[in-house]
Amino acid sequence: MGKVNWSGVLPALATPFAADGAINKEQLKSLVELLLSEGVSGFVVGGSTGEYYSMSVAERASLFEFVSTLVAGRGTLIAGTSSTNHGETLELTRIAKDGGYDGCMVLPPVYCLPTPTEIVKVFREVGEIGLPIMVYNNPARVGVSLSPSLTAQLAELPNVAAYKESARDLYAVSEVYYATRDRLAHFAGLEPYASALLTRGGSGIVSTISNLCAREVVNYYKAFQDKDFDALSRNQQVIDQMYHLLARSGLANFAFVKSAMNAIGRPGGMTRSPHIMADDAQVKKIGGDIKDIYARAGIEMRRD
Repeated sequence: MGKVNWSGVLPALATPFAADGAINKEQLKSLVELLLSEGVSGFVVGGSTGEYYSMSVAERASLFEFVSTLVAGRGTLIAGTSSTNHGETLELTRIAKDGGYDGCMVLPPVYCLPTPTEIVKVFREVGEIGLPIMVYNNPARVGVSLSPSLTAQLAELPNVAAYKESARDLYAVSEVYYATRDRLAHFAGLEPYASALLTRGGSGIVSTISNLCAREVVNYYKAFQDKDFDALSRNQQVIDQMYHLLARSGLANFAFVKSAMNAIGRPGGMTRSPHIMADDAQVKKIGGDIKDIYARAGIEMRRD
C-alpha cells in the first residue's frame, strides 16, 4: 500500500540545545540511542519539535548529517525540510537526499496562506528533487488545511509518498485517508488521535511526545497490532494525560516537552528563543505529575 513501506513510531526528534544556543551533540546522541532502545522505527529530524524555525540552513544541514551518522541504517530517516522560504525548502531537500535520507517531511508554505494551486506547485517542485515526501497537514500552524480533494491531487505527484495528519476534525481525517490510502502511507501527528488512523489502516505515528515517553507510544502501537486491548488502554492513558499536563503547564509545546524530559532525567536540553523553559519549581512539579500519570495507568515508570 502506498509508495513507501514506512511504518511504526517515528519520533519528531527534539534538538537539545545548550545554554549558549549551540546544538548539544552529546545529549542528542544520548537521545537518539535512548529512543532506538525503546523501539522506535526511525526519526523525523529537524521538524517542528526540532525547532527548525530557530536554525539556519547550515545548522539544519549539520543536524541532518550528525543524526544520519548516529542512526547509521538502524531506522527510517526523514528530514524536516520546511521553511518560510521556498528556496530553502528546495535546498534542504537536496541536502537531505545527498545525505542518504529516506524521505523529507514538508508542510504547505507557512504564513503566506497559499492557494490550492500554489500548494500543488510547491509539492511538485519538491518532488522533482527525487526524495520521497511526507506531506504534513497542520492547519493550526500553517493557516491552511489540506482538503481530501487537494490531498488526492498531491498523491498523484511523483515522490509524494506519505502523509502526516495533525488536524483535529476526525470526519475530515477519515475522508483524506479514504481518498488516498492506496497511494500514501498515513501517519498520525497527534498521538491522542492515533486510533482514528490506525483503526482505518494507517501506517504509524509521527510523535512529539515520544521524546518524553517513547516506550509507551511504541507499546501503544504494538498493542494495537497485537489486539492487546488492556495494554492499548493503559498506554493510551499515559499519552492522553501527558497532553493534558502540557495543556495545564502554560508552556509552549516544545518548552514543555524539554522541561518534562529534564524533569525525569531524559536528555532534552534547552529550547531556543522565543521559547521559555519551566523554572525549577515547575520542573519539580511536572516530574511529580508525570509519576502520578504512570501510577494511575498502572505502568512502571522507568528512568533512563
